[in-house]
Amino acid sequence: MKNIADVVVKAEMLEERGEYRKAERMYKKALVMQEKSVGEDHPELADYLYNLGMIQCALDKNIEAEQVLNRLLTLLQDDTTERDYDAQEIVLLIDSIRNGNEEDELPTLQAATA
Repeated sequence: MKNIADVVVKAEMLEERGEYRKAERMYKKALVMQEKSVGEDHPELADYLYNLGMIQCALDKNIEAEQVLNRLLTLLQDDTTERDYDAQEIVLLIDSIRNGNEEDELPTLQAATA
């Protein structure tokens, strides 16, 4: 797959089927493709980081998820684009990860579409 949108659609399909590890690989691939296109600190990476961070939370990859979500938080602080999530929700999620809360205790966040 050479088209970023196709990679994201595949990742979302895998996620919906509960194939989180495969979905994570696709979300990582989409992020890398977008980084090559716009650079590593561009606001357009926000949705890609969000999707990757959320799937890593679902996989209990808390260290990786926290790193990705902190990167997202940095982008959100410098970006005024309206999104389905905001910086405060990401802060709450990071706090939940740090405190070791179970998945059912994590704040409910709307899925973003890249």
